[in-house]
This record gives sequence, C-alpha cells and structure tokens, in this order.
Amino acid sequence: MSNSATKELAFTHAVLEGTSYEVGYLQGAAIKDYPQAVEFFTSGEGLFSDLEFAGVIDLFDDFCPGLNEEIEGFADCLDVSPEQAIYYASTYLKAGPSPEESGNCSHMAVLPSISENEHVLVGRSYEFSDRIDDLRLCTTRIKGKADHIGFSTFFFGRSEGMNEHGLSTTMSSARVPVGVGEGMQPLPQSGFQSWAVLRAVLDYCKNVEEALALMDEMPLCCNLNLIVADRRGKAALIEISGTEKAVKLLDASSEEQFLCSTNHLTIPSMVPHIPYAMKNSALRQEILESSLQEASPEIGPGTLSRIFTQKYPDGVCCSYYDEFFGTLRSLIFDLTTGETRICFGPPALNKWNIFNLENPSTSGVYQAKIVKEKAEPDFWKIVALD
Repeated sequence: MSNSATKELAFTHAVLEGTSYEVGYLQGAAIKDYPQAVEFFTSGEGLFSDLEFAGVIDLFDDFCPGLNEEIEGFADCLDVSPEQAIYYASTYLKAGPSPEESGNCSHMAVLPSISENEHVLVGRSYEFSDRIDDLRLCTTRIKGKADHIGFSTFFFGRSEGMNEHGLSTTMSSARVPVGVGEGMQPLPQSGFQSWAVLRAVLDYCKNVEEALALMDEMPLCCNLNLIVADRRGKAALIEISGTEKAVKLLDASSEEQFLCSTNHLTIPSMVPHIPYAMKNSALRQEILESSLQEASPEIGPGTLSRIFTQKYPDGVCCSYYDEFFGTLRSLIFDLTTGETRICFGPPALNKWNIFNLENPSTSGVYQAKIVKEKAEPDFWKIVALD
C-alpha cells in the first residue's frame, strides 16, 4: 500500500517486586532520566482542590488499597508531591469535563467444555495508538496483593491481566467515550476509569464472584465492556453504559460456552442505551463468534492466534495506528496452567512469547514491527444494532 509506513516499537517488560512503596519507587526510577515522561506523569497538580484530593485519596484507600503508597514511592523517587501524579486526575473523573482514553479491542473467554485440552482460555487483541500507550508489560509481585501479569495504563493502571489465582480480566470501550471532546458524552457521575477497576480486580480478587462484587461497589464513569474469567470455569461479560450495567454469566451448565466482545453493547437490556456501532465493531464481533463456533469443541491457543493474526476484515488485526486503531499487542491467557502468550505488535509481523507468573522472566525490552496504514471510510461507518 502506497500510504503505508513501517516503524519499530520498543516494549518494556518490567518485573515489579516489593512493598507497594518500593514498587512505586522502582517505577519512578524507571523514568527519572526521561524529562518528558517525568513532566507528563507529574502534571496533575491543581486538577483537584485540597478537599477533592483528600476525598480521592480516601476512595483509593477504599477500592485500590496500596495504590496511594505506590504513588507515594513514585513521587519520592522523583522528588515531587503525590498530588502532582497525573494518575489521580486521569483515573478518578469528576462529573463534568474530563477526558477518557478508550481501547478499540477484541476479546473473548472460552470455557473448558469447548477447548481442546479442557482448559479455560482468554484472548484479547488491543488496538490503540503507539504514540500515547505505555508500551509496558508488568509482572507485578507486591506484598499483600496477588501476583499478576498485564500491560500498564498511566503506569499504575492495567488494561488487562491474569493473576496467580487464575483470574483474568480484559476490556474494550463501548465506543462512546465520556468527556469533553467532539462526539463525547458528559460524565453521568464521578467515578473510576477502567484501568483502575482492572488493577483492583487483579490485585485483590480470586474468582469471578469476587470481581463482580467489587464492581458492584466501585463507582464507575465509563462506557465499557469487561470480561472476567477464572480457572474454575466461570466467565462473565459486564457491559456498562453510564450508570447502567448488565452482566452475562456463564459456567459449565450454560447453553453458551464462550463470551466475546468488541466495541459495542450486545446484552439485550443494554443495547437501547447505545443502539448503534461502528461497522468494524459489528464485523469483528461476527468474526469472533463464527470462528469460535467453527472451532468448537477443539478451541486452542492456535485458534485464537489465527483470529488475531488475520487482518481486518478477515480477522481482527488492524494497522490504523494514527487513527487510534492499530494492533499494539495480542495476549492469550491459559487460566488452567497460568501460562500467558504475548505478541508485541501485530502477530503477522512478530513472534509470540511465553510468560509464566511462577517463573517470571527478567525485565527486558522487546522489539516489534508495525506497519501504519490508513483506514477506508467504510471502516468507520455507523450501523444500527437490531
């Protein structure tokens, strides 16, 4: 394609071990020699009043225990105050004009009855922009919390992950972001962004029931699709639109034995809240469903890898990075064995790597190749949901 451009990306794998404070200090040390990163991650001062900030600190203590200590260590390393951490203002949004970062992703969970080895498998393809993503995989081993592996958002949040209990969580935007920009919806209420929810689930939950209970209590302010699954063979799709939420729960007794989600709502009670989708989201949903149905009951990691490798419109891989829709990574979690397969960059151009929480590899850098292209106008077409 004449308007394509090839680029190399450098992904970091950070192994974070110690107390919450020590892990925060490690993260500060990782960016201390990069002035632009320090400037961005410490640009939050003045975005809350003193009273508001005190309230946010209390909310973090309630729903994300240890994060305040982690940010304190980060701030001490950089010789700034915790109030300057942009994570607070980016993560707990006040009702009113605040931005939201969205993820244009495809994800699914497969229960043991239809997998080739009777394992619980979870897959996700993450599409966004290479210009503003952390590009950082974290193996996190904090005292008092569950060990987990997943990619970071705003350093302290997570965009997906699996923990030592065999619980995974993945997300995708339900397409209509909340905030101030053109086409955005106003915040329906003050609350946490998706990456804080995922981090809390990975840190403190052992199974689907505990994850759902946490999300019932935690104030949220996003349009979001979440899939949580555990190694006991339970999975749930949680669709959120503003103050509305619905859950589709599967276990061994369910008629359906897999869940999948892209960037629109699918649970019947939720569709009226956002009754339309991008054409590409509807097609990716069809690809996921048909591919899993055809491979059942012998779905394996190879099945998910093929879905992630094929380019849209035959698969879900996309290369529209400058339009915030390029494949940055693909992951396959085997919740039964605890193994994680990760491809940094699009799988058609890069190899898969295997990680295991019990024997984590050391910190390092992984190079990945991407090819930037421009989407056809039809890709963004809006279609009504039946």
